Amino acid sequence: MNEAILGIDVSKKDLSIALLLHTSYKKYKVSNNIKGFIGLTKWLQAQGIEQVKACMEATGSYGEKLADYLYEQGHQVHIVNPACIKAFARSKLSRHKTDEVDAHLIAEYASKNELRAYKPKEPMLKELRSLYRCLQNLKEQHTQVGNFLETKDCLPKSVEKVYQNLIKHIEKQINVVNVAIDQVVSSKESLNQDCRNLQSIPGIGKITAIAILAEIPELSSLESARQLAAYAGLTPSHRTSGTSVKGRSCLSKIGSSSLRKALYFPAIAAKNHNPLLQPFVQKLEKKGKHTMVIIGAIMRKLLHICFGVLKYKTVFNPEILKINP
Repeated sequence: MNEAILGIDVSKKDLSIALLLHTSYKKYKVSNNIKGFIGLTKWLQAQGIEQVKACMEATGSYGEKLADYLYEQGHQVHIVNPACIKAFARSKLSRHKTDEVDAHLIAEYASKNELRAYKPKEPMLKELRSLYRCLQNLKEQHTQVGNFLETKDCLPKSVEKVYQNLIKHIEKQINVVNVAIDQVVSSKESLNQDCRNLQSIPGIGKITAIAILAEIPELSSLESARQLAAYAGLTPSHRTSGTSVKGRSCLSKIGSSSLRKALYFPAIAAKNHNPLLQPFVQKLEKKGKHTMVIIGAIMRKLLHICFGVLKYKTVFNPEILKINP
């Protein structure tokens, strides 16, 4: 192994770095900000390294700026599911849990595995993702406050008034975010067209289309619809061993929970009301599949269709399902 591997443990304030070069390790620590990123670049240059294979865990927004910075600097960037690193640590019987140890494990994991390359989302899609997640958070808060108001007869009038004002404020902010989402989508014709194309798929409404555009990775970084399904945690997980263990298959759920959540209700609606998917549903029912297994399979089918619609920039073609139910 001649390439330089950079394992990065990301936290809110700091970055713990482990540089694997040949068989030796070097460690470094910088702040998780642009000043720290520049310091990391200077440190790599001092080691005589121009390009690295950088790997970090998916930590939400904490690591995204660093990933974008390293990508712009011409490095190979990979973001992996934390479950992969956790499983790798267990396989090595790792007994310690520190930032330095985690960075070392991430670098070693990257050196032994083929990883999907990271490609930054367009700024417009990042804004759409933030707006969509904000909308979902506001809706959850609206439900929570609404639940409190269901028992308003048991509440003091002063408390009821607070909740009434709060729910009105949340509803106002939901409208503000919905308008902002519409502005982002309509500001770019290709994005607007993608949104319309997704809505041509039976069961995919506007909010689901927005969720898919916001939550999927850069499409050019995916080789197949199956990779997208794996990213969403919608690939099946089988449990069989020898002749004694024959567990029921289920979704792996090792992936984007936001994407799965967005597809759940469209899949239920499709199962019960979509005539195009009825042959597929009946086929699974004849095999004795559990209802939740069928819903998971429909979610995966819908995501496969979404991948085709987005990749080929076209509306949904129902003939495809008739040929391959």
